[in-house]
Amino acid sequence: MNLAKKNLKLKVDNRIFIKVIKPNEVTKSYVQWLKDYEVTKYTDQNKYSHSLASTKSYVSQKFNSENDLLFGIFFDNFHIGNIKLGPIDFENKSSEISYFIGEKSFWGQGIVSKCIKTLTQFAIIDLGMIKIIAGYYENNIGSAKALDKCGFVFEKIKVGDAIFEDKPINNILVAYTLK
Repeated sequence: MNLAKKNLKLKVDNRIFIKVIKPNEVTKSYVQWLKDYEVTKYTDQNKYSHSLASTKSYVSQKFNSENDLLFGIFFDNFHIGNIKLGPIDFENKSSEISYFIGEKSFWGQGIVSKCIKTLTQFAIIDLGMIKIIAGYYENNIGSAKALDKCGFVFEKIKVGDAIFEDKPINNILVAYTLK
């Protein structure tokens, strides 16, 4: 990836920005988000045990990756969640996007939608992507609404593809495609 990745920062609005997160920016609060089932129940993160060391290792791996951009979401300089673009397939000009808000007091405010729009536009304009893919569990109404609001359209259902609260659940795949 030919980017000044260390200092990559994108303005979302007057109070929100996303920036590539560095291993030394991992905090105890960040680790607590990952340990909170309510925060991670719709993500793969709920399947892992998290510590400060393991989280720093993950962030370091993404920071050093040529195909992933892991951003922190910041509201008034306060880290409230993450949004990731990757893996990025430069050859096929496509990528995946995933996200979560760890600070529950910021849920339901439309912050994720704004961040998805900003990162999708960056992927298309600056990285030359033509397709961005996202997936969500069928019962994750918040993600469904956020992605729809950002112009993502239904692509396919992976029937029984995930386990949610010990039961198989469908995984919905959506995509934003440059036309």
